[in-house]
Amino acid sequence: MDRLRFSSDAPALADDEGFGAYHDLYSTVADAERLDRSFAVEVEGRRLNELLLFDRSMRGVRHVRSDKRVLRNGFDHFTVQIPLAGELLVSAGGARKRAGPGEAVLIDMNRPMATEAQSARVLTLSTPRRVVEEAAGEADGLHGVVLPRERAALLTDFLASTLRNSSAYGVSDEGRIAAVALELLRLAMAERFADDRVLGEDASEAVCRRRARAFIDANLSAGPNEVARAIGRSRSALYRAFEASGGVARFIRSRRVARIRALLSRPDEIRKIAELAYEAGFASDSDAIRAFRAAYNVTPGEFRAGRRLAAPAAPEPAAPSFERWWNGLR
Repeated sequence: MDRLRFSSDAPALADDEGFGAYHDLYSTVADAERLDRSFAVEVEGRRLNELLLFDRSMRGVRHVRSDKRVLRNGFDHFTVQIPLAGELLVSAGGARKRAGPGEAVLIDMNRPMATEAQSARVLTLSTPRRVVEEAAGEADGLHGVVLPRERAALLTDFLASTLRNSSAYGVSDEGRIAAVALELLRLAMAERFADDRVLGEDASEAVCRRRARAFIDANLSAGPNEVARAIGRSRSALYRAFEASGGVARFIRSRRVARIRALLSRPDEIRKIAELAYEAGFASDSDAIRAFRAAYNVTPGEFRAGRRLAAPAAPEPAAPSFERWWNGLR
């Protein structure tokens, strides 16, 4: 397994250098701010296929993702932050919440946020957006949601055990470990987002949604009829499966917009918006621009220009492996 270790108290770092080194390490993700002279951070990280897992012991530190940071990164995934000791103060979605030991906070990485730890040990799991959408139906409104300790207990125990015992497993085991982590995350979220309709639905609807989402992501130009044929379901069954999340057509459109955003977030992407719109499945660039503006309140061109203006003049000195991990989640 890919592994990362960092300590601000490393012998090679002087007092003031410890914070600077951590700030640079974490600069791919957020701006770290020292709250007081008690600052100290220790980080252990693992990459599990498409998941990132971190165990951080933190004192006197704040992490901030501003509007400009969100624009610059172009990240489109979720993190789940679980304090093991102490508490985490989270500002997200216009609300300010405290998460205590065992509680799990959902953070949408394409929205501004801030977390603050006076003294805490926190597990962080970074996961593709689709995993959260599969469990909740919709990702809107989840930014800053706190899952109770009793629902997150199995996930917490498994993640902590994974870090403790990771030396016993190799690269060939990563897929199975990641699959268990994702299933436990879905379990932790199930009660929070279940309603009478979902609890009583035919299990085939969940299978239909999973298959449809996988096909749509691989074939963004496909319409509902083509999706239904590809997964062997009727149009009415497909529409029922996506009814709670606003319909299959809406889902397809949201995935196309997300693809354009991901493409524009790449620093080496120089193609015209019309080319990106076609790659993302839109029939015209004008339709793509309307959909993008509706989703992000800026046009694709404005998004690209904003990222260029927000980009630093020189590469940020983050650890290459850590930066690569995060960029793999875009």
